[in-house]
Amino acid sequence: MKRLPIHLMFGAATLCCAGVAGYYAVRLQHIGQSNREVAAIGTQPRAQWSKSELESNDPAVRLAQAVALARAGQHAEAGKLYYDLSRAASSSEAGRLALYDLANMYLREAAGDDAQGPVRSPPMLETAKARYREVLRVDAGNWDARYNLERALRLAPEAQDTADDTKDVKEQHNINVRGAAPEELP
Repeated sequence: MKRLPIHLMFGAATLCCAGVAGYYAVRLQHIGQSNREVAAIGTQPRAQWSKSELESNDPAVRLAQAVALARAGQHAEAGKLYYDLSRAASSSEAGRLALYDLANMYLREAAGDDAQGPVRSPPMLETAKARYREVLRVDAGNWDARYNLERALRLAPEAQDTADDTKDVKEQHNINVRGAAPEELP
């Protein structure tokens, strides 16, 4: 009689372990399928993507689709996928990556190929800045987004408030110099 409770506890623990192992086996199979779809998207043109790849709800597969479209120069379709993914899975890693990639795509379109000359599209650059700020609101430790926001700000600095400028000028005029009357200062 003393062995029965021990055997029951061992049986329950075995069933729990078997359930966890089964869950991870199914999850591993799903991840393997997603990896195969992502690899196929990266190596094939869009016309050859399978129906399962086109209709996938897996965020990693949709992100790979958006990256492939952006590389192919289909920015409108890639932007839509990035935007949808960033809204649907905003708290996930794929959503944050989609938002960052969307901002990068806008920055590349606005700055052009050389990124040294004049900005080709100021509204696109402002959109990129807004997306980088959104990335930083979600993930403040994203140093790549910080760097790219700084780069976008260097391409097109934002106008500062004029009230602050006049305040600074007034402070400069209120400087007292020993041995000089205030009227003598410029």
